[in-house]
Amino acid sequence: MNQLILNLLSENTVKAGVVAQDWQEAGRIAGQMLVDNGSVDPGYVDAMIRAVEELGPYIVLGPGVAMFHGRPEDGVKSIGLSVITLRAGVNFDAGDKDPVSLVFALGARDSQSHLELLAELITIIGDTNLVQLLIKAESATEILELINQKLSKKEG
Repeated sequence: MNQLILNLLSENTVKAGVVAQDWQEAGRIAGQMLVDNGSVDPGYVDAMIRAVEELGPYIVLGPGVAMFHGRPEDGVKSIGLSVITLRAGVNFDAGDKDPVSLVFALGARDSQSHLELLAELITIIGDTNLVQLLIKAESATEILELINQKLSKKEG
């Protein structure tokens, strides 16, 4: 495994302690980082928000964790991933999975390219202790180090 997540995440695509009033704002902040790094068009962010409005909180993958995404044709230029932690969690009407404090945004050009990335994300999201450490992290550097440690252990 070449740790695709670590190739995609950087100080430019990770933010800790973000303030968001609601899930839409959290999605826009995470999505804007993908726009800023050139991996998606601005319309992709709108499509991510619209998908949740239309389909409900299916993007809440586990307690406290959500992953915004849209379809490739919604404006993905290249595979991209961002992650933010929220100073105060936001509700998605996702029952016992609320509030969400760890938010990913994913842009993938096709279904194949994001399968490996999703496998790595599942490794991270499935570790409830790691999720709590990520939520409590105080800097992008700390978040990147925690993810690196987890994926390095998995490889070894």
